[in-house]
Amino acid sequence: MNKRGEDKIISIYWFFILIIVSTGIYAMVSIFYNSPYDVREMESEILAEKVGECLVSGGEFNFYLINEEGTIFKEEFKDHFLERCSLNFEAEKDWEEPQYFISVSFTPYSKNMREPIFEISSGNPNWESDCSLKDEKYEKLVTCAEKSFYGVHKSGKIYLIKITSMVRKSEKNVK
Repeated sequence: MNKRGEDKIISIYWFFILIIVSTGIYAMVSIFYNSPYDVREMESEILAEKVGECLVSGGEFNFYLINEEGTIFKEEFKDHFLERCSLNFEAEKDWEEPQYFISVSFTPYSKNMREPIFEISSGNPNWESDCSLKDEKYEKLVTCAEKSFYGVHKSGKIYLIKITSMVRKSEKNVK
């Protein structure tokens, strides 16, 4: 009959051990999931990739972009760029202004490739100068990705296509 008292004392110790272990697990999980993830760099790279696939798909230029001879870029594509590439730059309810910017330039291939002959841009152009800032205190403003590749038109004309994409969203992604 004296063994019942010993069982009660052991169960009290087990209760305290259970509380300590569960508190430790709760603390580790809350610390891990409360740290923010900054996915803006990947988001800007994916945006540049998606625009690149829209402009040159399967090795051929988008037929809405350039004429059959490969010499004249169509202004209609520039005016409806977001719709043609299935992009939506509408800001969430948290932001009043667009959180994205995309810039595309087309330069004909030659020995002195300096001046683009056709440019497309959409989004918030105010951040274009922020990509060149390399100081630590400015790195949280906007995240940029650049992609350059050559596109060959079926007429044989070669163009250097340079895509610059920018994502801000610093209020949610950066702490």
